[in-house]
Amino acid sequence: MRQRKAKSVVREYVEAFVFAIVLALIMRQFVVQAFKIPSESMKTTLLVGDHILVNKFLYYFMPPKRLDIIVFQFPWEEDRDFIKRVIALPGDRVVVRGQQVLVNDQALTEPYARYAGSPRSETFGPIVVPKKGDQVEIRGDKRLYLNGIAVPTPVNPYYASGLFQPKNEGPPMSGLEVFYGALFPPGTTFQQPVAPRMVAHDYYFVLGDNRDNSQDSRYWGFVESTRLKGRAFFIYWSWNRDGNLLQHVRLDRLGKLLYLPMF
Repeated sequence: MRQRKAKSVVREYVEAFVFAIVLALIMRQFVVQAFKIPSESMKTTLLVGDHILVNKFLYYFMPPKRLDIIVFQFPWEEDRDFIKRVIALPGDRVVVRGQQVLVNDQALTEPYARYAGSPRSETFGPIVVPKKGDQVEIRGDKRLYLNGIAVPTPVNPYYASGLFQPKNEGPPMSGLEVFYGALFPPGTTFQQPVAPRMVAHDYYFVLGDNRDNSQDSRYWGFVESTRLKGRAFFIYWSWNRDGNLLQHVRLDRLGKLLYLPMF
C-alpha cells in the first residue's frame, strides 16, 4: 500500500513538472517572452544589458501602432531578432531629412530620438510603405507603380554608390531589390515590365532611437507583418557591464514600463 502511495506521489510531481514545462513553452511562444538588449541602437530608451519582456499575443488581435517598440525577425537573416521603433505604418509616405522625420508630410515630434554628432544634410526618401491589398507593378517606362500611381524607389544617401547592403557581407543592392523586391518574382528589375500583383501582407518602416548608430529601415528595408514577434513593454532587469560591482545593477531601470502610445 505504501509503495502504491509513493508511486502516486511521484506521478503527481512528474505530471506537475511536465505541466509547468508545457505551460512555460506556451507562454513563451504565444504570450510573453524575455529578450536582452545587445546593442546601442535604441539608446537611451533601451540600454545594452537591459532585459525586457515582450507582449507576443497583442498583435494577434490588433496591428502595431506608430511609436510601438517592436521585436521582429530581421528580414535578411532568419536567426536574428531586432528591436526598433515603428515610425511609419502600411500606406504611409516617409521622408528622413537630416534629423527630421516626416510621415505623410507631417513632421514627427521625437523626444526619444538621439543624435550623436552634428546635424546631417542627407535626405532619405520619399518612400511609400506597402500595405496588404495594394496593387504593385512595373510598367514599360521602367518605373514602379503602387495602385496605379508612380512611386519613387530610394537611393542610399549615406553611400556614394547610392546602393544598399542589407547583409554585412552581402552584395550591394538597388532600392528596388531592398525595399520592394519581396513583392515581385526573384530577380525582378526595371528592365522588364511586371503585371499588377497584389501585396499579400502589411509592411512597417522602423528606426532605432539612436539615429546615428542604428541599422534600420533606412538601410535594409521594411518589416513584413509576418516577422513581428511582439511589443516591448517592461524592463525587468538591467545589468551594466562597466564600472564596479555596485554599479553593475541599474536599480533606476528595474520595473520600468516602456512608452505605450495611446493613439
